[in-house]
Amino acid sequence: MSRIPRAVVVALRLLVVGALAGVLVLATTGASGEKPGKVERTRLAGQPVRLTLPTGQPKGLAIWFHGQGGKVNDRMDGSFLGALLRDGWAVASSNFHLESWGNAASTEDTRLLIEWAEEQAGVPATLWVSGSMGGAVSLNALIHGVTAPACWYGVKPAISLLGMGNVPAAPGFIQAAYGGPVPEDRNPVRNIERLPLDVAYRVVTSPDDVWVPIDENAGALASTLDQRGADITYLMASGPHMDPSHWNSADLVEFARGCR
Repeated sequence: MSRIPRAVVVALRLLVVGALAGVLVLATTGASGEKPGKVERTRLAGQPVRLTLPTGQPKGLAIWFHGQGGKVNDRMDGSFLGALLRDGWAVASSNFHLESWGNAASTEDTRLLIEWAEEQAGVPATLWVSGSMGGAVSLNALIHGVTAPACWYGVKPAISLLGMGNVPAAPGFIQAAYGGPVPEDRNPVRNIERLPLDVAYRVVTSPDDVWVPIDENAGALASTLDQRGADITYLMASGPHMDPSHWNSADLVEFARGCR
């Protein structure tokens, strides 16, 4: 896969400055003042799911796709997704069959979660947020017919399923998830041309990530979507895959506000 053009990389680095400024604004002024409301839980097709609601009528509904090693509660009570809640969003999540890596079961999990969460929250799911492996889960759901949201936000999206050799235990999890080799239509990096163009995409990635290399993952996604004329924007993080700079709550909220 081709590298992100140098001009784009420079633009991404400039965006970091703007994002840091956004962090300072958010820390000083706060969000909209919404506080956490109740948490709804149930099981769908054997998978635990949850929906965290703000106080009052939600302004929007976001679906969170966890990474490898995550579960239904992953990041749901932390500052990253909490910023959405404070801004008036409801946020829903699932186990997604754990280390599913975007298999058919996780696509059905996505469909069921959205139906349930929309009914509970009373608003449509307009924003999908993913982290690492969740990029494969969410993009495969889009590729395989789940109704697309207005916006998709991918943090260090891991979408080249045959190139995950540097991610601890990932090759074994991927083989188990698919019961053998990954089908061609389930490897997101090979199916970017099938992603809908009426979605606003945003990618957060780092050139220093050796687990999920930018060229074969976020870079391939961004460049191909850009060539297809999609609305795709970028935020450059720094450091390795686990670096906290990837989890920019101010950037997430700013992007989300354009999805209502």
